[in-house]
Amino acid sequence: MSTLLEQASLVMIPSGYKEDVVYSQIPTSGAGDLSFTRASNGTRINSAGLVEVTPWNYNTYSENFTANWGADGTSTATNNFATAPNGTMTAAKVVANSNNGYAYKNVPVPVGVFTLSFYVKASVSTTFAIQINDIGGSGANQSSNFTVTTEWQRYEYSANVTDGTNLYINYVNLQTSRDYFIWGAQLNIGSTAKPYFPTTDRLNVPRLTYQNGGGGCPSLLLEKQSTNILTYSEDFSNAAWTKTDLTVIANAITSPDGTTNAQKIVPNTTNGTHYIDQFVTISSVDYTYTIYAKKGEYNYLYVNAYSNSSRRTWFDLNSGTVSLNSSPNIATIESVGNGWYRCTITNTSSGTTGAFQFGADPNNGTSNANPSFSGDGTSGIYVWGAQYEASSYKTSYIPTTSASATRVADLSTSDTIQTAQTFAGDFTIFADFVPFIDSTATNGLMILGGGASGLGTTYRSYLWFVGSNVYLSGDGEVNIIQRGYSMVVNQRVKIALTRVGTTVKMFVNGAQVGASATSSLSITIRSIGWSYTLPTYQTQGKINQILLSATGASDADAISLTTI
Repeated sequence: MSTLLEQASLVMIPSGYKEDVVYSQIPTSGAGDLSFTRASNGTRINSAGLVEVTPWNYNTYSENFTANWGADGTSTATNNFATAPNGTMTAAKVVANSNNGYAYKNVPVPVGVFTLSFYVKASVSTTFAIQINDIGGSGANQSSNFTVTTEWQRYEYSANVTDGTNLYINYVNLQTSRDYFIWGAQLNIGSTAKPYFPTTDRLNVPRLTYQNGGGGCPSLLLEKQSTNILTYSEDFSNAAWTKTDLTVIANAITSPDGTTNAQKIVPNTTNGTHYIDQFVTISSVDYTYTIYAKKGEYNYLYVNAYSNSSRRTWFDLNSGTVSLNSSPNIATIESVGNGWYRCTITNTSSGTTGAFQFGADPNNGTSNANPSFSGDGTSGIYVWGAQYEASSYKTSYIPTTSASATRVADLSTSDTIQTAQTFAGDFTIFADFVPFIDSTATNGLMILGGGASGLGTTYRSYLWFVGSNVYLSGDGEVNIIQRGYSMVVNQRVKIALTRVGTTVKMFVNGAQVGASATSSLSITIRSIGWSYTLPTYQTQGKINQILLSATGASDADAISLTTI
């Protein structure tokens, strides 16, 4: 096994990343790094087990203070002028030609608390102000004064944004005319500055996600495009949500994102039904409803996945089980730490009107009907992060405010390994991943391909996981090996294909699967997650490890490598 790893041409265990790139462990030259092109935010589970927006730095071009930033007309900036806190020549110099010289930027953000942070030093000590101007909101021109010294220091300031339109940021507002140096401008959600994350265009950031609860090694999260069609997914007090004999208490408890922004839903003392809902226009396709919930004085959350008729499910937030489910709902409950659960229902729409309806219940359900009882006006449960998406399975959480939001697919149709590798002799191709299989479409779960033409002409070489089959094709020939193996949604799988001489074998989860095949054709590995024709053939899942080697693993090593 050690020989296989030592001779591998690519070993990718997701851990290091930056904008546009996930680094490979082997080689370290950059030839095996994975490049990403995407165009929206996404969320992940960070190492602390919290739901986190990726990328968390809402600023673009965080180290470029000329073309991408504005000034008051009395300041000029020069990029790459001084040594930054990280030792690189990337800090900018700003010359203020009069009092109150400043740099600023408009940054679209959702409603919420944000923290502005950056590194500053000056040629002599001076005073400056940080200002967050919440345009149209009640918190306009929020600011704080700081003293800048001749040494690099990180300054931060938090403020509440109430209109969700733009931030107008006075990054440095000198009280006297001075020169100063600036680097690492960051704006992140929450009342605490996160570790600095450098950006250019900002959105091409791969998502390394950890298991719920955090810790351990991360996986590379690759998902299809999806849209949360609900508005105000975290603000159930908003008028977009209709309340029936129920009140909403804001900022009641710490949510799965680590901030005190989860809400409590409290049935009132009326003897009747108590719920909250939002209606939307839908199509006749599969939809998935998800919401995070935590028990309070009551133990049960009930959700009505409405689609021209009521379809209710009860979730026991004490035991973490689905306690009552109505057909045709497919319901699951998943612990996400700290007493929180992500509750999920999937069903097929039966009309054009849908609703996400939910409530707190002191009792388990007994039928597909809204529970009727008298609350005490103080007891309830905690909720956060509702999502309603046209999908046959749940995807990562997509936060919304005044409009629905779309997270684009994590991979574009371009290749993602930068340098092609051709194996004309022995090889081992190994993948450790968790598939997200959409039963409504044919989805490639892992594609490694090369060549100049698309499938259907001269064929690319590829390793293709689709449906219940696995295919390996060589340059100019299809189906070197094809074996049936039914992969399970959200269940980890380890798979290896080896060639020693002309014999190709496939191993899955610690066992050889099917008969061997023979081939001496060359295999060109060029991309991971590549889509040769349609986006539906892109990788969808969590990648834990990829290994390519010009050494054919022995049966014993392949079994060891794929054992879970």
